Amino acid sequence: MKSMNFLEFQAGVEKIRAAIVGAQLQDFLIQGTDLLLQFYARKSRVLRLSFKTPPVLFFEDENFKLEKTKDRIPLTLFLAKHFLRKSVLEVRYKKDWGRRFEIHLHNDEGGVLWMEVVMVPGYQNVGLFIRENHKEKKVYWNKPKELSVSTGESKVEVSDFRSLEGLRDEWYEQWRKNPSNDAGENVADTWKLDIRKKIQKKTNAIEKIKQQSIENDATVNRLYRIGEFAKYKAMGELDKNDQDWLNGIAKDMDRESIFKKAKALAAKSEGIGGRLQVLQDEILALENTLKGERPELQHKISIAGSADIATRKLEVGVGFSLYMGKNARDNVQLLKSSQPWELWFHLKDYPSAYAITRKNKTTAVEHVHLMKMASWFAKECFKNNKEKAPKHIDVIYTECRYVKLLKGDKLGRVTYANIKNLRVLLD
Repeated sequence: MKSMNFLEFQAGVEKIRAAIVGAQLQDFLIQGTDLLLQFYARKSRVLRLSFKTPPVLFFEDENFKLEKTKDRIPLTLFLAKHFLRKSVLEVRYKKDWGRRFEIHLHNDEGGVLWMEVVMVPGYQNVGLFIRENHKEKKVYWNKPKELSVSTGESKVEVSDFRSLEGLRDEWYEQWRKNPSNDAGENVADTWKLDIRKKIQKKTNAIEKIKQQSIENDATVNRLYRIGEFAKYKAMGELDKNDQDWLNGIAKDMDRESIFKKAKALAAKSEGIGGRLQVLQDEILALENTLKGERPELQHKISIAGSADIATRKLEVGVGFSLYMGKNARDNVQLLKSSQPWELWFHLKDYPSAYAITRKNKTTAVEHVHLMKMASWFAKECFKNNKEKAPKHIDVIYTECRYVKLLKGDKLGRVTYANIKNLRVLLD
């Protein structure tokens, strides 16, 4: 991620000033190298000061929630004792300060209370100050370095400018590519960034389709005009530009083929209108999703559950389900459509179908879930042959990455490794 340029920093500070002056500092949180400050006036806003290199600042999404954990370090102890529940009086910034600004807060006990934020790469820091009775107390997050006289600011093109929202999206995108524990659990809430990307992608598609529609309509009108001309005159008398254009579509077109082509393209225009409406409805639905809470993660069921595969299904929890094939073909398709981290089940020492989970990579599978799936799977295997069912049976399982289909085998036989065993009771 590129460092904040001077214009971005100045505009960011102005936006912060407009948002937090008069608001109360309600809460804070340290997340690795980031300091998050929650201000509240008519609504809650969380300001993230990210002190990685390069340092950036931005407001989190309005639905962002702070965690409850607190790091007990001098900075947080000083914040809790002197700064919490104090109102912001002003945000101070001068051009010759470079990428540094101050947040001044109201001190009920008199004196001056302020926070200094330095966002100069290599010098990034936060300092807390309180001045009472001609005495000053101060705490820095990191040992402060002496800033050089020159801030080293270079000329910045307006076209390079990123808003705070743009910085936020870019920061989260960078985190997605290179996640770390420093960011904390809340950073995992990148679903809104994903939705914004989908909206942008669909918006771009709409613009592209609109342009195609304009070009298509122009082609239809020109074809009809040429067709009308051909009703009364020979094609050899056609204007050279029209003749060259027509030859670019198809060689040796006669009047009948011209009208046929025009009608086909006109019908295509109706389809374009329908596609535009679908995309606009999808964008509206995504925008409404942005206004709500984070949706529950859905596991990818891939081909499983479609009309192409006959399966039996067990809903294990919010994060995952278990699918079981009904024949050899279903078993093969289930395995081929699985993800490496999903689980594969089979009866030990008995012929059986496969059972394969569909789950997200990060969804944890507890032992109670394993036993539930193994028990259901075993009972389904003997559902039509209960008289042949043993009292106890072993079910083996492993990750799908360790299960390989035998080439050329139509019965769905496999080789497997790293198996574990579960003993279940059939009653």
